[in-house]
Order: sequence, then C-alpha cells, then structure tokens
Amino acid sequence: MRYSKSFIKTSHQAPKDAETASHRLLARGGFIYPLGAGFYSLLPMGFRVYQKIYDIITEELNRIGVEDMIMPVVHPARVWKETKRFFEVGPELWKIKNRFKEDFVLAMTHEEVITDAAKPIISSYKDLPKLVGHIQTKVRDEARARGGLLRTKEFTMQDAYSFDRDEEALDKSYQKFIKAYNNIFERVGIETIMIESDVGAMGGLGANEFMMIAKNGEDKIVVCKKCWHAVNADVLGISRESNAIRKGTKCPKCRSTNLTFKRGIEVGNIFKLGTKYSIPQKLFYTDERNKEHPVIMGSYGIGLERLLASVVEASHDKDGIIWPTSIAPYRVYLLGIDKKSAADKTYQQLTKAGVEVFYDDRDATAGEKFADADLLGIPYRATVSAKTKGKIELKKRGSKQVKLVTTSELARRIK
Repeated sequence: MRYSKSFIKTSHQAPKDAETASHRLLARGGFIYPLGAGFYSLLPMGFRVYQKIYDIITEELNRIGVEDMIMPVVHPARVWKETKRFFEVGPELWKIKNRFKEDFVLAMTHEEVITDAAKPIISSYKDLPKLVGHIQTKVRDEARARGGLLRTKEFTMQDAYSFDRDEEALDKSYQKFIKAYNNIFERVGIETIMIESDVGAMGGLGANEFMMIAKNGEDKIVVCKKCWHAVNADVLGISRESNAIRKGTKCPKCRSTNLTFKRGIEVGNIFKLGTKYSIPQKLFYTDERNKEHPVIMGSYGIGLERLLASVVEASHDKDGIIWPTSIAPYRVYLLGIDKKSAADKTYQQLTKAGVEVFYDDRDATAGEKFADADLLGIPYRATVSAKTKGKIELKKRGSKQVKLVTTSELARRIK
C-alpha cells in the first residue's frame, strides 16, 4: 500500500481526553477514529491489526474443536426474561422496543441465545460434549467509556461455549480453553496471568480472568507471594489500594498473609456457568438410563479491540507503537530519500515477493517519514537513498542497529 493512496492521516497531537498510551498512539497513528464517547471506527491501519488478531483467535479455538457460528446482535427479550437477567442486569444492558412496543435487548453477551439454539440439538448424552463460538458485536451502555479501545460502548467479542454432561467434563473443556487462551496471548505478544475472579452478572460456579500486568490497569489484583495464586481484589472485598493488604486478608488457596498488590488489564474471561442458563431455559439431556439432567455449560470470551489496545500498552516507547510481527499491520515501512525511482522499484519487487509493504511515497522530509515510521510501529523500516548505493538500509523498530541489504535479502529477512 502506498501512503499517498491510503486512508490515513497521522497527527502530532493526541486527543485531549486520552488517558492511556494506547489511546494516544492509536489515535495519533490513524488506527482509530472516535464517532462519539465509547464508539470508535477502526480505520484501515487498525483494521489490519484487528484482522490478524481475529485470525489467531480463530486458529487456536478451531484447534481445540470449537465450531464457528454467528448469532444476532438484537435479541427478543423472551430469552433474557427466562433467565431473569432482563430484570437483574443494571443499566449497562441496552433495552429497546420495536414498533409494536415489544421488548428487545442489544447483545451485551450471548449465553441466553446460544442456550436457546442448543435445545433442538442437545437432548441425549450422545450429543455431548459440544464446543461452539463466534466473534460478534457487543453493546454495553458503559457509564465511563474511557481509555480509547480499553472501555467502549460497542466492541467485538470472541465468545465460545462448552456443553457437557457433568462438572468433571466441564473441567476438561475449561482446561482446553485455558491452553488455547494462553497460546493466543503468547502469539499476539503479551504476557498474562490467570486470576480467580467474581462471576458477576454471568453467574455460575466460578470464573477466571486473564490479566496483563500494567501500571495503569483499572483492575486490582492481589497476588500471594507464597503460592503465587492471584485473585481479583473485588473477590476479597478490597476496593482501595490503600487497604489492599489489610490485616487479616488471606490467600484463598494457601491462607498465607504474604500478599502483594498489582494492577492489570483484563484481556480474557472464562466462566464455569454450570446450570445457570440450562435449567431456566430447559436445556436438558437424558443419560444411559433415560434419566434427565441439565446440561453443564461454560463460557469463554476475549474482547478484540481491548486486546489490540492492550498490546500497545505493553509494547511502545516515546516515539510510538512497537507492533509484534504476528499482528503488525504491515511487515515493512519503505521510504525513499532522493531516490524515488529506486524506492518505487523496491516497492514493486517486495510486493511481488509477497511482503506486506507500507510505502511512504509522500513528498515529505526524511524526518517526517522517519517519525511516522516510528509512530506506526511497523516492525521493519527500509530506507532507499543515494548513500545506500543500490542497497537498502534496514532497521528493526525499537533497535538502533542498521544493516545494508539487497532487495532479495530484505525479502528473506522479514517475510
């Protein structure tokens, strides 16, 4: 892609309301555009990152047997009333009426919908287990939509659901998702810890969150320094950092009082739903003796835009983003200085070789091009100029080392 043809405009100024590094850098780099508080468009550069995250998530979940599907964003309130969540969930649940004054819900989550869809499919123990999921738009009327993509009113979630005959089988499904999620986070380039969390509005037998440790994270985490068990501070009734390690607080696992406090960004959440939805929605199966039992369920979710922003929080410097190669919008940022014809030829050669190239073909200064290369965070910067004498100056983002290579060497190194 040529810069001159791309739907992009970078900026030296961050939005006035930007509180986080990811908000500042994604906005300045032209990855996102705010439509309103909590509503963002992913512009082409941001959408390319999103697509790569999407593909990684899909690959890892398909690997453990998850079948892909899609469910509606607008839900008849009937299913939400069956589980009572229509009445129990707070104002973050967006409720609407159609022209006939019938109640509908905008998808905050999809447990009720998937349970309803499972009823004609699951009726016997022979129909279990099942793993299905989708990646779909979610809507929550967040009271404090802030932090750019970290907390929005409309976002995309990967949701998957497991259906099992008993809690022992649920535990096996749960472990599959833990492994898949760890693989996903490793592939997108962040380190996470899994912590015990509250089930919240989802309900069920228990829950865990995957947290990326971050100084500016809004989630509070208590970590046991003896057994390294980690818990969301809310589970222990801790609301403020000042009283996080108050006298008498013990690790729920080993009962040690040797605790420490950290902050993190939630990047994934998994729930042992149990029969929270199957009983009220009448999702039952019959066993080998023709006895009826409620199906045991699990729910597993990752917010794609939030994960994208979390990667930026974890990987940036004072000059801009440093994308991991696995999800970078392009592999190389190509620019020419006083050698436009040579840069054009290099662009054509790299494109023909199958390399993802963002070519800065603007009539701009070298300083402007270098600044944008750092801001956008594309893994490699390739510079063609008179002083390179037919070769290309190759620099990896975040490194000071520069190498002179031929076009064919460049393609091999970065492809």
